[in-house]
Amino acid sequence: MDERSYARLKAKRQRGMTLIEIMVGAMLLLFAMAGIVPLFLTGLSQASGLRLKSVATNLAREKMEQIRQLDYREIYDEDMRAADPTLGDLTLENLFGTSETVRDTPYSIDYAVTESAYGEGKLKEVTVTVTWEAPPPVSPARITTLIHQQFLGPRGARLTLTPTSSDPLGTPFPLVGSSTTTVRYYLAQADWSLVFVDPGASSPTPRNIYMRLALFDDTGQSIAFGDPDEEYKIDTSHLTYSRDEAGNLDAVWFEYSFDPTLIPDGYWELRAVAYNQYSEPGNTWRLRVRFEQGAPEAPADFTATAQDDRNVLLTWAGGAERDRSRYVLERRKWDPYAGLWLHWVTISDHLDRRSSSYLDTGDPAAGLDPWGKEGTPSVYEYSLWAVDIRGLAGPAANANAVVPPSTTTTTLEPSTTTTTSGTTTTTTPARYAVDIRNQSSSNYDIVITDSASRVVYTGKVNKGKTITVSNLTAGNYLITATANKKPTVYQSFSLPGQAGTVVLTLL
Repeated sequence: MDERSYARLKAKRQRGMTLIEIMVGAMLLLFAMAGIVPLFLTGLSQASGLRLKSVATNLAREKMEQIRQLDYREIYDEDMRAADPTLGDLTLENLFGTSETVRDTPYSIDYAVTESAYGEGKLKEVTVTVTWEAPPPVSPARITTLIHQQFLGPRGARLTLTPTSSDPLGTPFPLVGSSTTTVRYYLAQADWSLVFVDPGASSPTPRNIYMRLALFDDTGQSIAFGDPDEEYKIDTSHLTYSRDEAGNLDAVWFEYSFDPTLIPDGYWELRAVAYNQYSEPGNTWRLRVRFEQGAPEAPADFTATAQDDRNVLLTWAGGAERDRSRYVLERRKWDPYAGLWLHWVTISDHLDRRSSSYLDTGDPAAGLDPWGKEGTPSVYEYSLWAVDIRGLAGPAANANAVVPPSTTTTTLEPSTTTTTSGTTTTTTPARYAVDIRNQSSSNYDIVITDSASRVVYTGKVNKGKTITVSNLTAGNYLITATANKKPTVYQSFSLPGQAGTVVLTLL
């Protein structure tokens, strides 16, 4: 290539774009941007709408959570109030407001409540809708939930006992002494319309409502208050109220007094329930308390019976106290040569508080008491007492046993009958009967065992019925009562001391 051709080629390479070329390129770029910008603006608009709807959804959730904290009867909107003016002014609109502003955007809040029957109760469908006017247009945020009426009867606000004192054992439960005790069950203000026909009147007229009050121990055994002839209902004769300085009702409660000395020692749960005029219950209020009257009772019907030359069977019936923590059992032996009793030996200082029998076994070969042999029997005295959770020991019960048992002496059970035929005498042990009463709403299966854990009776007592268990001999027995979805109830009794009585009442 010559110099002239190379110069022309170099000049051509260094030449820029012409104006026409630039204008054509710009037009092409404008056409491309015209398609991209709307997509970008649409994305920005949708992001803004989603942000606004997210805020609205959070507002709806917040209002719904506040509504769920209300009692069922307090949930109503302006439309329901218009249909029933007795509902009052505390509609959802007035309670939680109909508008809020978040980040300079105003939101409108609407509430809708509808009620319908559902099973044995009622159901409310609550909808919270949040809207806004700022562009872009987006569907409103809406949340719907169903709220079931949990309690139909008057609800309790609190439950008190007086007088009480602090538990010296350091528990948070009040201690009830021996003075007459008064129970007050305060009813929630929101339910006063269920208590009185005209709660705003100077002397409001009570509806036909009532309360049930009972104590339950940890085994499920219960003690009901009230008149048994009236199904233990505590009626409006025990209903009272107080007023504030302006003359308005400020408290409504049931008040009932009882003698605490009739309640066995120990921890109990006091339960109170109010019922409306249709016998529909409100919530159950629970208060755990401790009753204390002193040391445990002495074991009843304590017997020591030699079985052979090395075994002595001890049986007894526990007291009514519920704070018994253990039994202590001791034994001593009679020295016929010195004519006095030897020192006491502790057999056990931690017998189970629920036990009612113990087999004391010795070893004749090793000379371990108790033991004896024909011609030279040994005499033993046993002492048994209970200790409560405070460590306070009650009085002891004592019983003697001769080991081995005499073959020439026959001990008959109390109240035996003897028939004679020719020269043969037959002794028949006395038989006794006891009653079991079921005042609960469930059917219970009943098993009765004797002191040797032998089953002597099985049966059923239906709700509202009383059964009689007969053909029982003298001794100590344990009742086990079970029902579906109910705690198992245990109750001991002793014969003949409790013959012909109701030894267990199921409530």
